[in-house]
Amino acid sequence: MGKSGQVRLDGDTIRYRSTLYGDWDLPVPRVRVVGEATNDHGPFADDYFFCFATGPDEWLEASFYADGRDDFLRALGARLGARLETGLCHSTDFASRVLWPPSLVGEPMFKFTELPPKGLLRRLLRIGRKMQTWSEPVAALLARQGQELDR
Repeated sequence: MGKSGQVRLDGDTIRYRSTLYGDWDLPVPRVRVVGEATNDHGPFADDYFFCFATGPDEWLEASFYADGRDDFLRALGARLGARLETGLCHSTDFASRVLWPPSLVGEPMFKFTELPPKGLLRRLLRIGRKMQTWSEPVAALLARQGQELDR
């Protein structure tokens, strides 16, 4: 297993193992949105992730660089009945896109809001942070699905 971990579809469960990012298991029926997101942390840290929304307040991430990625994408796409095609391979900044469900493919998964730098040194160097939240289309879909589950 490489430093970015390993990702695979094991029956009906997504399994991610990583000494760097932690381990998790996610049943495919809990997945509401699949997407990809990049940040500006490369080339010395992973800067590209698959994101799995499970509800209005939760998502899990797996490194794009994880072992087994291509087989995993094919297997998950087959399980979801869609072709999962990545599109942010050359991004070096904060970006995201939805890979599934089909009604949102290509839409941003997240919006990234610049937060003002804290501390004198960060202000002088203009080093800020980004807050990552759902994009409007994804937030609306997750809210609708949450309401349907509450009924």
